[in-house]
Amino acid sequence: MGQSLERWFFVLHRQRLAFIRERLKGDRLEPRMIPFLFHVHRSHGFSQEDLSAEMGLDKTTVAHAVKDLVHLGFLTRTRDSKDRRCNRLAVTESGRTLCESLQHVFDEWNTGLCEGFSAEELAAGEDFLRRLAGNAERLAGDVGSRDWSGQRDQE
Repeated sequence: MGQSLERWFFVLHRQRLAFIRERLKGDRLEPRMIPFLFHVHRSHGFSQEDLSAEMGLDKTTVAHAVKDLVHLGFLTRTRDSKDRRCNRLAVTESGRTLCESLQHVFDEWNTGLCEGFSAEELAAGEDFLRRLAGNAERLAGDVGSRDWSGQRDQE
């Protein structure tokens, strides 16, 4: 069963990326950059360190993604006036517009993906995936848990 789960997660992941790339045709944004953009969009004034901690990624990975998003014109990075070592991140107008477009893409994906399922099947599926995510976090040693929106649960 474990191997079949891996296979289906891989298929879903690859198809989602293909779907996003198709919808972003002509845009220079790579799907791997989307979570960074959305985290900054939701949390105004994030520093790169905050983003690294929130996403559970090393600072170098975040720095590269931020650099790419700044270069593409979707984020700005400015030095904090109180702590010159700290970069504050903000979404540009084109970044906000892109986030709105991406939300429509995600809604289209979710609607299409759930087509043909009853409300009960969807609820059971969501419960199953939430429990899998909790087990994955436990196995990976993540402290605390995240809800589906990526926010830490209040404990």
